[in-house]
Amino acid sequence: MMRQLGTLCSRRHMCSKYVNVTPIRSFVRHRTAHKTASPLAFVLDIDGVLIRGDNALPAAKRALSILDGDNKYGIKIPYLLLTNGGGVSESARCHKLSQQLGIKIDPERYIQAHTVLKSVVYKYVDLPVLVLGGKGDTLRKVAESYGFKHVRTTLDILAWNKSVWPFHNLTVEERESVKLTDFSKTRIAAIFVFHDPRNWALDIQVMCDLIQSGGVVGGPCLPDITQKTVDLVFCNPDLIWKSDLDKPRLGQGAFKQAFQAVFKSLTGAPYPSIQFGKPTEATYKFAEQVLWGQLAEKSCLDSVYMVGDNPESDIAGANAARWKSILVRTGVYDPCQGPPSHRPTHEVEDVEQAVLWALEQESQPQT
Repeated sequence: MMRQLGTLCSRRHMCSKYVNVTPIRSFVRHRTAHKTASPLAFVLDIDGVLIRGDNALPAAKRALSILDGDNKYGIKIPYLLLTNGGGVSESARCHKLSQQLGIKIDPERYIQAHTVLKSVVYKYVDLPVLVLGGKGDTLRKVAESYGFKHVRTTLDILAWNKSVWPFHNLTVEERESVKLTDFSKTRIAAIFVFHDPRNWALDIQVMCDLIQSGGVVGGPCLPDITQKTVDLVFCNPDLIWKSDLDKPRLGQGAFKQAFQAVFKSLTGAPYPSIQFGKPTEATYKFAEQVLWGQLAEKSCLDSVYMVGDNPESDIAGANAARWKSILVRTGVYDPCQGPPSHRPTHEVEDVEQAVLWALEQESQPQT
């Protein structure tokens, strides 16, 4: 199965300009419980590949069992789960996923959309930041676990002044989650859209307020907003995602489009932002670093296979990273709607077929 050293070896230390590589390496050093020697590795999407809604797909458990050593070669094969989902901590998500799949999923094998933000904490560690998405203050706690010290939410802002968005009254549960802050004296340095926002109207209003006033809610509008006043970071570009319903649901990518449309209507131009999540280069670089952390000393990867259901994110990102890509038909992609927008290396029915096909390819003699 061994082949010539592939492009991953020569590119493993590359990283996006926005992402600081030092925290990534530290992150990798602490994620080495599954060090193995293997010439290939897999990166698997979750929604539409392993699960759909709250239900595990039938092929998922069999595929993971093969990767854990139940294969004709008798080897454990390194793999990661790479998702544009999120909204909770990595450990909490892995606990639920383990219950759904009936297989223990360790956090060191799991990267969700906002995990990569651990690599940019150094820029904002002592600055107030706004975190959007998720329920209540769940993502505040996640951000604090990453190292952010001054995390605020739009519910905090609404509790400070209900006139910010008078069409929503805070529930008892929401009031219990807020941190009282005087936002007239607090300048927000960055807005991080960790996960899909629950209240688009409130969040878009607050985003527009902050950006137009240089980070202070209720502050005067700046005369020139052509320059970036507040860093704006989105973690998931997916326009749609697959739930238990037949038709896909709107995702964070749709929220981004809605915000930019409103902001452009107000100001005449969209607002510059930073994008993480599949298919961005920064997210795939981060995943490469974590994969290297799983390898036994002096081992090297010849091939990385991305298995996904979304041509726009999974396949596009893998192709750009020069990985091999396998498109499955158990999620967003519907072959009845025409060929995929990004051509995969191979197309199969489900994740088990994807893993078996890749193993067969790697076992063939090189010509």
